[in-house]
Amino acid sequence: MQKDDISKNTGSTNDKSFYLNWKSRVLLFSISGSVTAASFIARVFIELYAVTIGASATSLSFITSTRNLFQQAFQSTFGRISDVIGRKKMIIIGMIGSGVSLAFFPLIQNGWILVVAVTIFSIGFACYTPAFTALLGDLTKRENRASLISLVTLVGAFTSLISLLVVSQLSKKGGSTRMEYLIILEITAGLFIFAGLISILLTDPPTEKLERKSVLSFAPLRNNKNFRNFVIISSSMAFFMSCGWPIFPFVRGYYASTQENAYIWASFSIFQVLTLLFTKPIIDRISRKLLVFLGRVVMFYIPLNLVITILWVPYWWHMAIGAAISGIGNGFFWVGQNSYVLDSAPEKEKGTYTGLYYLFLGLTTFMGSLLAGVLADVAIAKMGKWSAIVLFLCIITSGRFLASLGFLFIKEPEKTILT
Repeated sequence: MQKDDISKNTGSTNDKSFYLNWKSRVLLFSISGSVTAASFIARVFIELYAVTIGASATSLSFITSTRNLFQQAFQSTFGRISDVIGRKKMIIIGMIGSGVSLAFFPLIQNGWILVVAVTIFSIGFACYTPAFTALLGDLTKRENRASLISLVTLVGAFTSLISLLVVSQLSKKGGSTRMEYLIILEITAGLFIFAGLISILLTDPPTEKLERKSVLSFAPLRNNKNFRNFVIISSSMAFFMSCGWPIFPFVRGYYASTQENAYIWASFSIFQVLTLLFTKPIIDRISRKLLVFLGRVVMFYIPLNLVITILWVPYWWHMAIGAAISGIGNGFFWVGQNSYVLDSAPEKEKGTYTGLYYLFLGLTTFMGSLLAGVLADVAIAKMGKWSAIVLFLCIITSGRFLASLGFLFIKEPEKTILT
């Protein structure tokens, strides 16, 4: 193994103790920062772009639901493939594929064609996520896993903040709404491609390769009760989270300009960064259960914040308060979620566990966002736009709060031994 390999094995592969040199850390953080910023900006502005080209609530629901279905459901297969062929290849393919497909988005002026484009884009992203998450597991032990994931998430959140502010300022030079989105989406596509290109410098750490070649396995759900319960509760929460995704852009698109939406999501990133900074010294000592509960219980406030915006405080800065709360919650949840899944997985099956977890999140978010979008169109036709939106936001508020209580009943992760 060369000196600058991404990791150095100081023990057996069954009892790994990897550490990263500074060059490897820079490479890892560069990839994570670029991808996190690009995916964050894409998630925010693709939906807003759909609203500007006249997409209905139904087509918008298909955009959000197919994105989540393909981004997450395919991860089970791609995660297992990465257990067989290594992480690096899947990361490169995924990021370059996502970037190239996203570059064509500004040419689309029809909401239903955008659905197809988002599907292609999402498949590329599904290649990356389980491979990169599993790579973090390859490089850590249970005792220091949350710390590295927290640091990687922190770098990603900070990069997202800077990128969002830079992109929003550059978009002003467009002179029209269409050109603003052209600038935003092309820069975002470039970030994905950049991440793919620098991933070529990665070296897969030495790990035990999965010998069974099947591309999908549900054995972890049968064999690991704690992991199964975590998947069920996370999927229930994800359903109610996704119900808001086709609805939120109507509120944010109406009450905030393109630049103001950038400021709203900048507040999200700022508070995510602050949360991760303040908790980093103790993050490995906080239970996974507490992290995921704290991360999700606060999410009921986001739809409630938008109800208050519509009825009483119709200003972008008020929506920024909701985004800040969301940033705090996500700072806790992403660290807790990824640590829980990786802690549950045997050494050979980190990609399998990660992908299987996201498979069920993909299925439930697909159903949630699709159902909410279709029902919202029906309700809008009968009740009027804003009355229907307020009703849906109130239902989502209640659903999110009740679903988050399920995390109080999970147990700490228990690793399954391969048989």
